[in-house]
Amino acid sequence: MQDKILVGHKLRRFRQSVSMSQTAMADALDISPSYLNLLEHNQRPLTVSLLLRLGNAFDIDLKEFAEDDSAALTTELGEVFSDPVLANEPISRREIQDLVTAAPGAARSIANLFQAYRKVRAELEIAAGDGRVGTEANNPVERVRDVLQRANNYFAEMEEAAEDFNLALGKAAIGDGSVDVEHLAAYARSELGLRVRVMPVSVMGTQLRRYDQHRREILISESLRRPQRLFHLLVQFALITQSKAIDSLITAHDLTDATSQSLFRISLASYFAGAVMMPYEPFLNAARELRHDLGLLGRRFGASFEQVCHRLTSLNAPSSRGIPFFFIRVDDAGNISKRLAAGGMQFAKHGGTCPKWTVHKAFRSPEQLLFQTAELPNGQKFFTIARTVPRQWSPPDEPAPEFAVALGCEMHHARDIVYADRFVQTKGATPPDPIGIGCAVCERMECAQRAHLPIGHEVRFDGHMRRVGLYDLGVK
Repeated sequence: MQDKILVGHKLRRFRQSVSMSQTAMADALDISPSYLNLLEHNQRPLTVSLLLRLGNAFDIDLKEFAEDDSAALTTELGEVFSDPVLANEPISRREIQDLVTAAPGAARSIANLFQAYRKVRAELEIAAGDGRVGTEANNPVERVRDVLQRANNYFAEMEEAAEDFNLALGKAAIGDGSVDVEHLAAYARSELGLRVRVMPVSVMGTQLRRYDQHRREILISESLRRPQRLFHLLVQFALITQSKAIDSLITAHDLTDATSQSLFRISLASYFAGAVMMPYEPFLNAARELRHDLGLLGRRFGASFEQVCHRLTSLNAPSSRGIPFFFIRVDDAGNISKRLAAGGMQFAKHGGTCPKWTVHKAFRSPEQLLFQTAELPNGQKFFTIARTVPRQWSPPDEPAPEFAVALGCEMHHARDIVYADRFVQTKGATPPDPIGIGCAVCERMECAQRAHLPIGHEVRFDGHMRRVGLYDLGVK
């Protein structure tokens, strides 16, 4: 936890939610009303000692309360004001930050309103028959990502179902990586009346998993590695045995279109599979014991590198939290196929990631861990672990896609990560690399790798002078 925390908007929102005046809350915290007013307007930081006093006086989750979520909202509004429809009224990042600090509720309403506008705009474009497909709120992938984000990638119902499933398998199988395909096949045969078969590629082709309802068979491709076979088999178990819990979550999160529902269903089934392979408390305790050594965690729980990274992002139970990790997966062209923001990191919803981020360099050193300390324009510092993931099998005439993943957290959590020791304990360590969320919302004017204009600036072309990079930016 940082020594100084600027979360005045949270403090003000909490005070209003419990219907207390500034004078009443100031009395409860043993401070003056004028000092509380300064705290609420981020004119003074909420110190750790005062935060503990707040926790003693009120029933709140201190860790969740202390996490500053203003950076995520600032980034989202940056994307809003970078839209061409608002180009005639350039808004600086400072103005956006002032709005988020002074009126976070109004700022969130602006973001929600703009998302609604984008959805309507996309629908009209489709209705007009121009062939374009909506890429914002109209996109089922983005809708499901938003649900995962709002839930902080934690679903208690799936955790409970996974725990019950592990108990049904037998205690010896919990948390030690001893579950294998044969173990699950025996369970499926005795408890579910299902036959599990690992089939040759000549039969499965490019299919990795197939459920034959008529023959009551689950077929798994031999092309999958052991952790992948386990994972796919557990995903199928979830789709068969956890349909009621999954349907309930789909309803609770208000996903009404069939595409979003089917995608969320698979996401929850995958969540269940990860929770069975890496049970919550044993995995969290092991992560702390091993100081988040990803390789050792994978060996202990029989999971792949990417599966371990995914699971670390879901350790967000209110009573037993892990490090708030963010996660992203990209291909070698920079396209994002998976992402989950957390711990102050916010990904741009439109456009790619910063080319200075080490995840893009991972393709040069396949399956080698790369580490980076990075700093955003707002001063937030992060520690990131990046690596390519092994390619899946593919037919000889169809090269397998290549992906790299990155796992990261705010720098003050890095002391609990074994890979970060030389970055946090070494005097005179290399300063963090300056990166951005995305070009449209990054105001690093001198960046030679900028691909898009930042908000509030225009391009100036001078035939007598040429700078490094695509753009010569001027300030309006």
